[in-house]
Amino acid sequence: MPEETPRWKQRFADNREARDWNVTSLLMSLPLLLVGSYYYGAAALRNAVIAALTAVLCEAIAARLILRKRTIDDWNAVVTGVWIACMLPAEVNSTFAAPVYAAVGAVFAVLVVKIPFGGTMHAPFTPAAAGLAFLTVCFPKTVFNFIPSTLIPPLYDQSLASMLQNGRSVMGSKQLSGIMLGQSAGPMGTGCILLVAAALLGMLLLKKRRSAALASVSFIVVAAAVSFLFPRVTGEGMLVRLHSLGMELCSGSLLFAAVFLLPDPAIMPKRWYTRLGFGAVAGLLCAVLRQLGSAEETVCFAILLADAFMPLLYRIQAELRNQKEFHDRVDALEAGHAKEVRHG
Repeated sequence: MPEETPRWKQRFADNREARDWNVTSLLMSLPLLLVGSYYYGAAALRNAVIAALTAVLCEAIAARLILRKRTIDDWNAVVTGVWIACMLPAEVNSTFAAPVYAAVGAVFAVLVVKIPFGGTMHAPFTPAAAGLAFLTVCFPKTVFNFIPSTLIPPLYDQSLASMLQNGRSVMGSKQLSGIMLGQSAGPMGTGCILLVAAALLGMLLLKKRRSAALASVSFIVVAAAVSFLFPRVTGEGMLVRLHSLGMELCSGSLLFAAVFLLPDPAIMPKRWYTRLGFGAVAGLLCAVLRQLGSAEETVCFAILLADAFMPLLYRIQAELRNQKEFHDRVDALEAGHAKEVRHG
């Protein structure tokens, strides 16, 4: 007897559809990885390859032992490893090399978040977001210690997110083009805003991804609105608010996570309006955590909290629907009884 799945969750029809989704996601994120290799050299590709191979190996072994089936055919492990590497520095000043941290994040994402709950389509949280969150909690001084590129000198030695924490604005007209192209210290594969925007546009044009992209759009809109209303850049006036808004959207992994991590089919609701609500909740949480949190980047925690919030939201919705149906039946019975009394 097939396992019953929640009515509100998106589900793939078969493994082939899941593979198509993940391969397309990988192809859409590869240009960002290539830009990262342009700025940081072979280190960027090395980190991504090692993280992806680690995720695949962990899933191949754990799925056989725990799930008693092969699950790596859907390519989700590859995508998870590549995305975790993209959100980390290309090089680190630490005892261990950068690929070790990317591999550790991939191990946590697969062995703790994904496989124990049944695999790709049953994980309650987005694996890549969980992997980055684990690294953020355990190694905060390492994953946010962005070493500037030596191949292509960045505009600033500090990341945009760290400058935001200090209330500093750098969104001048001369720097804007460099920032949009990713010429700033930060995660190795998320800095090119133009490519992330192109990926979002591609999602909106692809029929199978258009509805999922609604969550990304609402995430960005809500996060931008909160950033505009409560700027972290020191100063007053409309220009300060606009600079703060621009830096928030261009810093860290915010746009990357909104476009690639948020539309996870294992979490994504079915209906378009609930997808809008899901993205809005995640965007609000991200903006609030950035305002109040101590970590340089908190988008992974926002996505995980939104993932956790969705089942509660639908339980409330289901309860309200049941209450409405019950009252409608009671009203119908009372109306029928009153009609019988009048005719009697």
